[in-house]
Amino acid sequence: MRPAKIFSISMLLLASLLLRQSLSARGPHFTPAPAGSQNVSFICSATDANGVPLRELTVGQVSITDGTRPAQTVSVLDASNLPIDLGIVLLASKPKFDQEQAAAVELAQKLMRPGKDKVFVITANGDKSWSTPNIPWMTDPAAVATAIRGLDKSTGLPDPFNYSLATDSVGVKRNSVQTYSATDGFSVFDVIWLMMKNDPRPAQRAVVIFRLPLAHGPGLAVTMSSTSSNQAGMMMGGGTGQTEAVSRDGQQVATTSEATHTRLIATAQTMGVSFFAIGLEDSVPQAQTTSASIKRDYMAMHDGNTVNARQYDEDMDRQRELQYTTGRSNVERIADETGGRPMWTNKKNYSDAIASIVSELTSRYIVSFTPAGGSDAGSLRPMKVQVSGAAHVSAPRAYVSPGAN
Repeated sequence: MRPAKIFSISMLLLASLLLRQSLSARGPHFTPAPAGSQNVSFICSATDANGVPLRELTVGQVSITDGTRPAQTVSVLDASNLPIDLGIVLLASKPKFDQEQAAAVELAQKLMRPGKDKVFVITANGDKSWSTPNIPWMTDPAAVATAIRGLDKSTGLPDPFNYSLATDSVGVKRNSVQTYSATDGFSVFDVIWLMMKNDPRPAQRAVVIFRLPLAHGPGLAVTMSSTSSNQAGMMMGGGTGQTEAVSRDGQQVATTSEATHTRLIATAQTMGVSFFAIGLEDSVPQAQTTSASIKRDYMAMHDGNTVNARQYDEDMDRQRELQYTTGRSNVERIADETGGRPMWTNKKNYSDAIASIVSELTSRYIVSFTPAGGSDAGSLRPMKVQVSGAAHVSAPRAYVSPGAN
């Protein structure tokens, strides 16, 4: 068996800046284009209304819109012979981490072809910083399972998506705190990009990542002052009509969140990496799950407090639901726009999500087309892929332009 490549965190840190600077000029490298070719290739899959993959797709079934203009589909080839480079990213989560581990082990055992496919495993977020100095590519499912079971539920790499909103209640007094990332520094996604970039062989590249929808929320758009901490927060008092604002402008938080999501998607599209996101929450809005857990007391200590407290609670419920809904939409964007799928499930160990991911990753196609032209080389161009007879198509929604034809 060939020894697996191992990359240290220090190596990844040193290379992250250079990688960010070089990505704009690079395209996916799962299949090299012939010299002088202006064709573009990408990987996609298509399923029917029951989620069953469509087999033996033909050129005539696949139509591509390049921006607003039709493009010519050149070839559709079975991608099953290509090796798979897979990143598995668990989320440090004390209540459900054991289920994440069980799902990740099942994924490796069902998907990997020993000696052909490669997997690396990391954890995002957590109360403690990532301490494992080396991150290996592994080709043996048993080794992957051992690595997964050895992960610490409290330890992870920095995650730029860690928004939270919580309210404490004492009598008619309310105290709400939102926290979010205030840094654009090294994160778990830099590790993903470096791991993928450091394997030059033609391969399918995918990431299965566990996500909390609320953590991807844009934040409350309220006015706040500035702070220099890595983790910024906003605290509001309710029930007495008083609002205390600390940290930076809330609109800037929303703008930063949107920019971070957009940049992640663009980088994945540039590198040909598809994200399959498994949600750690069901579809019940956060407002419904948290409001029931807060003991609400509207007995006023002073005139007017009861009305203020009740109104505050109603406003915060709406805000929580908005953050959850928008966060869920952001998670879906990451998956849908990179050619993957978002998975929302209540089943133990996420078994149905794992089955769907394995089905998609083992029934994909390499599609090549001739762009409509007119774009600068290296720029991202929007595209839309349609497959006749398919209820759902998983394909990136942008490609790296080779330049004018």
